[in-house]
Amino acid sequence: MQHQSPNPYFNLAMIRTPEMFFGRAKQLKRFYNALAHRQSVSILGKRRIGKSSFLWCASLPEIQTQFSFDLSHHIFIFLDLHDYLHKTSEDFFHLVSKEIIEQGEKVPGLAPPVEANGVDTFRSILDQVARGGFFPVLLLDSFDKVTLNEYFSPEFFGFLRAQASRGRVSYATASIDPLKKVCHRGIEGSPFFNIFYTYFLEALTPQETRDLIIVPSQQAGVPFTEEEVELVVRLAGRHPFFIQRVCHFLFEEKTQNGDEEIDELLLEDEVYNDLVPHFEDSWEQLTEREQALMHYEARDEGSQQRKLPELSESALFRKFVRETYQTGQFQISIKELEDALDKINDPKALADGSLADMQIVLQRLGKNDLPSPTEKGVAIRAVLHEAFEGLRAGGIRSDSALEWRTYNILYYRYFKYHLKNEQIAARLGFTSPRQFYRERVKAIASLHNVLLGMEGAPVVLE
Repeated sequence: MQHQSPNPYFNLAMIRTPEMFFGRAKQLKRFYNALAHRQSVSILGKRRIGKSSFLWCASLPEIQTQFSFDLSHHIFIFLDLHDYLHKTSEDFFHLVSKEIIEQGEKVPGLAPPVEANGVDTFRSILDQVARGGFFPVLLLDSFDKVTLNEYFSPEFFGFLRAQASRGRVSYATASIDPLKKVCHRGIEGSPFFNIFYTYFLEALTPQETRDLIIVPSQQAGVPFTEEEVELVVRLAGRHPFFIQRVCHFLFEEKTQNGDEEIDELLLEDEVYNDLVPHFEDSWEQLTEREQALMHYEARDEGSQQRKLPELSESALFRKFVRETYQTGQFQISIKELEDALDKINDPKALADGSLADMQIVLQRLGKNDLPSPTEKGVAIRAVLHEAFEGLRAGGIRSDSALEWRTYNILYYRYFKYHLKNEQIAARLGFTSPRQFYRERVKAIASLHNVLLGMEGAPVVLE
């Protein structure tokens, strides 16, 4: 059995150690540049994408020294505001002042004034920090809990803005959505929201992803093979939290099983069951448009570029969307196909039917955005024509050739002339309308099976 090293992929909450914080170099450089010029920054990103970890680790000297900015006179104050939806502005100012005093050991003699209210205490602390030659940066995690709280008035945000505008303090906030979109009505349109540079945390880069997978396992003495690295990337995509969880279970399997081959299916099931609650949270935070886009991307397994890469590059998250919201295997009845054929010249009507769920339709669209109904309908019609041409018989087509009957019925009824049933029956020599009707149903069933074959779905035996 291999050396039983502690599992380095243990973080279920934010990262607090620099050795487990990977990537974000571009965002950190912009972040530090803004703070060096006493500006304020808003960090936006999906749930568990690493916003809290970014704020915390950005305050660490070990991370700051990797960049060329002199932040030695900045005091970074991390504040967790998750429970501030029902607090008051007085609570906020006392908390901030207390934390600046506790974390501002660089400033000698830093102390609150006696019997002062929250605003005056905060103002006094800022004065003391400035006299000491330092500059405070408030790292405000979940600041949207404050902007949504009606106890925080326009005057409160006006005061905060004034302190930043005077160069006395910078704010760095973290939230899922832009603050001006998650605020109570009393502060809608507040100029406070205009003081922020906005930076987005999205999927890690491919190299950052590999570093997060490879480096901790190597340092722990249980290195992952190249095949295992690729497995993690396939299951987790480039979402840092998903990567952490897949790596956690993979590390456990390797330390328990030694040199035995990893059971990938068992590993996938373990990780999937662990991540489902997190997937549910992530899904609920998506907008309606993002959910619609995710439905689309979850069905498209072969895409190399995606509009929501932090989620849809993960095979496990795509599986969750397909299984939970039934966007998986293509299914269509013969009756639904017949209805689609009747609408073959109406692209928008085609786009509303089950044929829109075909993988081959998605591939024919050839892009990774939400297609318009017309674009989708045109792609469906092209697939129907391709399936129809798959029914061609050998030799030269003629109305009297029995081997061409299936093709001819569809040719005259749907794909070329759109003739009436009785006209086609007479043209092809049917002895009764009933006989033609039965043959037409068989022809549609044959087309149905060609479509299923193109999709790789089980063929229906008629």
